[in-house]
Amino acid sequence: MKYYKEYMDRQQMSPEGHRKLLELGEQTPARRASKPRPWKRWGALAACCALVLGLGVWRLAAPAEEPQTTSDALYPGIKDHYGPGEEEPEEGFLVEGPEGETWMLPCIPYINYQSVEGQLETDGAPARWMTEGSFTRDLAWEDICTIFWGEEPEEELPWMLFWEGYTLTGTALYDHGGNLLWVNLWGEHEETDSSFTLTLRPGELPFNCGLYSDLETTEVFGVPVTGWSREEDGTAVCCSEFMAGDVGVRFENQGSLFGEEDGAGKAQIFNALLVSQALSTDGGFTLDHLLTAEDVPEWREEEFASLEAARQEADFVPWLPEENLAGYGEFYGRMTWQEGLEHTIYLRWSRGYDDVTMMVYLPEGETVWGNVVDVNKPETYDVRLYPVPRADSVPEAYRETVDHPVFRAEDMSRELVAARAYTVEDAGDTDGVRMSFSVLHPDNTLVQYDAKGLSVEEMWELVEPTLPKA
Repeated sequence: MKYYKEYMDRQQMSPEGHRKLLELGEQTPARRASKPRPWKRWGALAACCALVLGLGVWRLAAPAEEPQTTSDALYPGIKDHYGPGEEEPEEGFLVEGPEGETWMLPCIPYINYQSVEGQLETDGAPARWMTEGSFTRDLAWEDICTIFWGEEPEEELPWMLFWEGYTLTGTALYDHGGNLLWVNLWGEHEETDSSFTLTLRPGELPFNCGLYSDLETTEVFGVPVTGWSREEDGTAVCCSEFMAGDVGVRFENQGSLFGEEDGAGKAQIFNALLVSQALSTDGGFTLDHLLTAEDVPEWREEEFASLEAARQEADFVPWLPEENLAGYGEFYGRMTWQEGLEHTIYLRWSRGYDDVTMMVYLPEGETVWGNVVDVNKPETYDVRLYPVPRADSVPEAYRETVDHPVFRAEDMSRELVAARAYTVEDAGDTDGVRMSFSVLHPDNTLVQYDAKGLSVEEMWELVEPTLPKA
């Protein structure tokens, strides 16, 4: 932040650049009044928005201290092909430094971030078969830099993204054959409580959990870009979707590091900066180095039509009942194993509207389980202390453990099962006791129980045989 502010303080607007900036402010856009005001009207200065907002650059290379030529100092997304005497491009304006060298900062492209307030999302989740056996790999810093720079990456990211101050993490998701499905980058900025998610998919637009229909596109550098915006918990949320060459892009940000005043406008500026970088001549993304995973874990999945068949998976036998639950006629089971990542079995007994499910997680990899409760603090797990709706009665500090408590196997008792039992009368549903909790065993096996229709005594009979012997 410091070096960037010092750099911007050294800059001076040339008379020609100042004149053009004023002209931009006087132009009247020939667009329908219902559309957002184009960035090119008032956003030219925002393209150099650090001048107004006092912005910085996160972990990105600072402008050099030595005098620079135009070719050295150009914004990374603009190709250096403007020689002496050539006119500056219309997409940007030049800023003269004290030594007379020129720096180029781009105009932020106009994108129609259509309001989707009140619109219902259409389910667009990927087909289940596509993620069965999938696995993730954490991205190293060099992997992330290569996404933005290509085969010979810089040590830092393009500074005009304005990601200064964001904590960045990334993962690559692969199918069970080791082929890249998509890449996710997450950024969080603690000071401004803003965040973003950048999703990249080879060859196609990324999948969404929800899609808005009938949205218009805006052409940016000849590429159709779909943009939308909404407000979420008082914070502006913006999203853009487009193809950057052969990479599908989805960029969603909640707020921005530019501050809360005019939050929607600044969130859109932040989003448009990424679009500009991605679609500029020297921008874009590459996923070539991530297309295939080097080490693909073994994977196996089986489905079972009976408890007897499920008990053939010997590793799970200590945690499974010997007989089916009385009164529950339908059964379904599924086992999933992925080397070093997952070894689970799921069982479900059904009777009309009533279901009893078990999920057994055997140790595979380095799993650390959360929400382990102290049984001497019933306020952290006893549902009898909190009337429904619990969103209004459970203190914020206890919501996670009250909703999803994990008991140590050595602490389990019938009384703890009773502390998890409650009844809710729902129209069109069946009456009956409901309960849910998990038990963590000494070998780090976790067994999750979720039941509707079992009594406390019946649930205890399901749990007790799996516990360590005294």
